[in-house]
Amino acid sequence: MKKISLLFTLFIAFLAFTSCSSKSELAIEVPELSQGGITIIYATPDQIDSRQQETLKTVQITNGKAQIVFDTISFDKKIKDCTMLIQDTSKQFAYGIPLPLEKGKTLTIKISGVDKYLQKEDYLKITYSGSKKAEEFSKFYNDLMEQNKILLSNPENTKEVYAKQANIYKNYIETNKESGLVYSLMIGQLMQFKLNDQNPIIDLCSNLCLSVEESNIWANYLCKILAERQKKALSSSILSFTAIDRDEKEYTERDIKPYKYVLVCFWASWCKPCKEELPQLKKIYEKYNSKGLEIVNISVDLQPVEWLEFTKTNPLPWLSLWGNGHELTAKYDFQTIPFNIIADENGKVIKRELYKEEIDKAIEELFNEE
Repeated sequence: MKKISLLFTLFIAFLAFTSCSSKSELAIEVPELSQGGITIIYATPDQIDSRQQETLKTVQITNGKAQIVFDTISFDKKIKDCTMLIQDTSKQFAYGIPLPLEKGKTLTIKISGVDKYLQKEDYLKITYSGSKKAEEFSKFYNDLMEQNKILLSNPENTKEVYAKQANIYKNYIETNKESGLVYSLMIGQLMQFKLNDQNPIIDLCSNLCLSVEESNIWANYLCKILAERQKKALSSSILSFTAIDRDEKEYTERDIKPYKYVLVCFWASWCKPCKEELPQLKKIYEKYNSKGLEIVNISVDLQPVEWLEFTKTNPLPWLSLWGNGHELTAKYDFQTIPFNIIADENGKVIKRELYKEEIDKAIEELFNEE
């Protein structure tokens, strides 16, 4: 929860319109949020890729409550999978909530734990009611979040947590094969994982993709994302980049040699965790530079002027560059920063997605092996 997201990825989506006369309603209760706004979003997988999601409804929260009547949208099946974006008036709180609208039903959503969420102490508590399907989804979703809560308090417990979450996904899919929400949530996690690690959720996705039905657009979208990530993992195994320095001189990976190892840090001037890492990186540089370690910082700020202003008042003892964030995140398949990788003298990426103490540990191990 401490890393900064580069991209707002819409993981929850829903299906195409057809005619229907039954209206559905949505009742929201957020006691900790006296005033705010709610937006209901629609998107197919194609719309997500093209960033052309549609807004179905926008309403205001008053005294912690809001009511929405859907009398103009239509369903091609019983459940329409949506996203509910909720935020307070100060925009300090914003959250995307999976929204399984049900044909002809009133869905009630109660949200609590906003204060603890803002303090990064816990996840939101979200309960769904109004029908059997709503209650089933509520149990499924909160079982997933309960495992995330365990991981938040014990980050070393990943294998056990992901195994339980994989089982939660599997059980829900068995009775809700057409739910776009379950595949969207799986995609959200898949985008954060290291594909070279053993992970029960990745294994579940791989197994699902062995026999996916052509008509299930969300299962196929999950398989597409998995295949793309696997391809990127292979292509990003060799260090390769193009970036510029303060004088607009262009650098590539070929300009960094000679070195035994190079630590490449992707960051941005607006990223607090990135800036908090700098003192640690300076200590690493002082200790290992004479032994053959080089460091290169590559900013993914939207504009180079932001990076220039920061580095002007915060000079670094190693090469500091600015690169195209869109190209670099696609190349190395990351969505959060800081994102740190280590390459050997042949340009092979041997460590990736290092954060905080993981950097020190990885470098120490490499030099101790010599």
